[in-house]
Amino acid sequence: MANSVVRLDKVKSTGVGHIYSVLAPEALQNGFVAALKGLKAGEREIYEIEKAGTTKPVVLIANPAINYDNARQGANSEQEYSIANGEVVRAYELQKTDIFSVTEEGLTLLGTDLVVGNYVIGDASTYKLKESTTVAGTEAFVGKIVRIDTLGTTAVTGQAGSVGRVLKYAVIEVQKNA
Repeated sequence: MANSVVRLDKVKSTGVGHIYSVLAPEALQNGFVAALKGLKAGEREIYEIEKAGTTKPVVLIANPAINYDNARQGANSEQEYSIANGEVVRAYELQKTDIFSVTEEGLTLLGTDLVVGNYVIGDASTYKLKESTTVAGTEAFVGKIVRIDTLGTTAVTGQAGSVGRVLKYAVIEVQKNA
């Protein structure tokens, strides 16, 4: 199964905002979101995180995707990268008008396809953003799907099948993160 991939298209914290070091409390993927709980006991830079739900602002998990498995073709794809329980990874502060992209695997979809114009909000049961057609106005984080990008290609290799990836990204503009 493929993992989520994230792009930091126009995220202010890549230049002048906060980038947090967070401790993964379970297996995570790039493009997931979380709420900061506070500094880990005895640490001065590592934060603990929790599922955000709709009542807490979020940070975006986006760690450099480094895979060391070169045993098979395609193993170094970002879709093969996952974050292990207990690993310390990067989380980016999100602000209004920031834009980031995440593949379908990083979202809880309403149906089978992403819909431009729909919103994404925190989800209390998972670290994924949840697609929604409307917002109540009480959510701490609200993002809007402004575009769908399909990137990549598949190359036929003969009898063995095909290699390559076609990734479908939801381009999300942050509407609110308070």
